[in-house]
Amino acid sequence: MKEDRYSLRFENNCIVCGEKFLSRVTTAKCCSKKCRARNRRSKKIQQDTNTYKFNCPECTKGFDKYTSLRKHRSKTHKIPSEQTYIQFQLNSITPICKCGCGEKPSFLDEGRGFCEYKTGHNSRVVNNWGHNPNFKEIKKKSAATQKKMFASGELVAWNKGLTKETSEIIRIGIEKMNTPERARKISKALSGVPKSIEHIKKISDANKITWSDPNKKDRARKRRITWFKTKQKHTQSNLEKEFGEILTSLGINFINQFDLNNSLFDYYIPNKNILIEVDGDWYHCNPNIHPEPKSVIQKQVKRNDRYKDRLCQKNNIKLLRFWESDINNNRTQIIEQLLKELR
Repeated sequence: MKEDRYSLRFENNCIVCGEKFLSRVTTAKCCSKKCRARNRRSKKIQQDTNTYKFNCPECTKGFDKYTSLRKHRSKTHKIPSEQTYIQFQLNSITPICKCGCGEKPSFLDEGRGFCEYKTGHNSRVVNNWGHNPNFKEIKKKSAATQKKMFASGELVAWNKGLTKETSEIIRIGIEKMNTPERARKISKALSGVPKSIEHIKKISDANKITWSDPNKKDRARKRRITWFKTKQKHTQSNLEKEFGEILTSLGINFINQFDLNNSLFDYYIPNKNILIEVDGDWYHCNPNIHPEPKSVIQKQVKRNDRYKDRLCQKNNIKLLRFWESDINNNRTQIIEQLLKELR
């Protein structure tokens, strides 16, 4: 008769009652379910009676090392290391800047703890700026001196000449800074915050200087067109779709969203070298309905239309414009004009 490999053939001693019993394996420790339950209870009692140096307040789990506690709270309970350090290393006393401002300094790590001063506040004590009655004048003078030193080359920015391709620090910094989560936090923090008149004027002056350069305008326009194409954000309006159906019904070959010198046109007829723009009555100010542009959007669109007209003249390309009201109400006239121009 063939021996069953699952038969009880190994003799073991129960660690709870001490009796001998047969088992399928040599490593069995308990002879019955009752002994196994007693063994688990004794282990639990032994674990509860152990004293640890650090205990987790959230789950009462014990640890002999602070590092183990910090990692446990961070991973399991999502509690920052800074909060754990204050609670266990500083006895729940939040440190403050030594300059006397009352603000909390930056947290470095569990080895070094907190900085003595908040960033930039060390100079208040060393140079006594915070207690000087002429603090604002001294601060302006210091800033002017630094600008002169940078202009003369005596002072050089630490990251001058570094790029994300050549420096690992720059690459990591850009990756951490350019995140949607950070953008949402900044937007939420600045939402509803009133800006001073000086701040608004400063932004306005900077924008005027930036966009007065035609090269920068062209580069920005090119980036915008590239973004539209790669992200596929530019979708056709219902009016453009209707006009495309008219061209298709007439058997006219066309290119949709044609790019000419970083400007998008609605349609291009290659075999006739003709560009077509379909203009909405309100946005493009149909003179029969809206004689003068009143809103900021209308004025911007009209400027863009004049730019496109000059661009087509410069490149010897004929530009046809069709109004929204004519497409909706005078479709026969539109078809006749198209056939006349494309003969």
